[in-house]
Amino acid sequence: MPQPALARRHRRLLVPLLLWLLLLCLAWAGAASGAAQNQPDNFSFVVFGDTRGEPYLPGGEAQAEAIQKVLQERFQQQRGDLRFSAQSGQLESVVIPGRPGQPDTTYYYRDGWPWLVTRDGQVIMRREGRAWVYRRVIAELQRGAAGPAQGASLALHTGDIELWGQQGLGLDQSPGWQDFYDNFLVGLPRPQAGRGGLFFPALGNHETWGDPEIKGTLTTLPYLGAYGLSKDRRIYALDFAGCRFIFLDSGDYKVGAGEGWYSQSPDFARQMQALTAWLQEAADQKMRQVFVIYHKPSFCISGHGPLPAGHNPHPYLKPFAQRVSITVFNGHVHTTELYQVDGIRYLLLGGGGAPQVLQADTPPSGYPRELYWQGGPRQEEYNYLVARVEGGGLSMWLHRFRPGQPGGPFQKIELFR
Repeated sequence: MPQPALARRHRRLLVPLLLWLLLLCLAWAGAASGAAQNQPDNFSFVVFGDTRGEPYLPGGEAQAEAIQKVLQERFQQQRGDLRFSAQSGQLESVVIPGRPGQPDTTYYYRDGWPWLVTRDGQVIMRREGRAWVYRRVIAELQRGAAGPAQGASLALHTGDIELWGQQGLGLDQSPGWQDFYDNFLVGLPRPQAGRGGLFFPALGNHETWGDPEIKGTLTTLPYLGAYGLSKDRRIYALDFAGCRFIFLDSGDYKVGAGEGWYSQSPDFARQMQALTAWLQEAADQKMRQVFVIYHKPSFCISGHGPLPAGHNPHPYLKPFAQRVSITVFNGHVHTTELYQVDGIRYLLLGGGGAPQVLQADTPPSGYPRELYWQGGPRQEEYNYLVARVEGGGLSMWLHRFRPGQPGGPFQKIELFR
């Protein structure tokens, strides 16, 4: 009879249909589990900055004039006092005269790379300091690849990865970008499926020096294009595990013009519009933490000093400080400083390996208190930050290397306790 036959046929079709639905649910659960692994509830990330070095100068006395040409481009038409090794014939050191009233700076070279820089009897840069930072950050990310409870899931950079584009544009030509690739990027673990990379920088002024189209950045870190970074739009944002990371571009450095937000890609006003929109969305979605990264500091008492009032993102951040937890990471001034202003944490992290600033200015009356050195003497230091998000909380630990403290050169200290 037709009805029982139809019922039997439906039952035969129903069994594979149920199996198919079961497999689909299992696949969805596996995908959701993978997504949860990619975006853990609790995770750590690393922040460091100002890792750029000085010019790569291979060659000997036969290349003296070519070396001088590079030095004149680097040091505003100043010629250096060149010394060559009696054994190898290669460049051994360069002395750049100081400006009136300022000491000379000596750059010591090995195999074309500056390995030590001294000024007024103090070491202000050693290549081993940057190498230590690279090794430690790589190790943090390698442990994180094994599980978010063991190490870092991401690494952020506050800008000035490379010196300039004057000696070659793009990864295939630039000695500085190749040095960064060979000594840092190749050591990173492969990102998990669905993620473009583990390393996310803001642009520094040195990324644009001699490289106005940021070919070095775009060819060395091509995956950043998927997050919206381009030569015409040098800002981007990403969300990870309920947190938002916002990267802005404070622009290049104009000699003699003072500090300013000189980026035109886009300009300050349009960047602040984007920042406000990203913050509003984060607040509406009740995101756990917001991290904002831009190169030039909002608060600073050393080196080039802070951004001026009309070019400072702080007034745009302040209205959101009661709605979402905000932490700002800056660089540019090659030192470390901490501030807490209007409920926002500001960390100036410039100890990645560039020549260091070891003096501070007297802050103006009423200026926010600097919380790291706290008025004490500064010393040569290389460091990186490990931040951990757990639930709605944030803890931050600074790992530092102080070569001038042979009795205990390596330390780990908690910030904003």
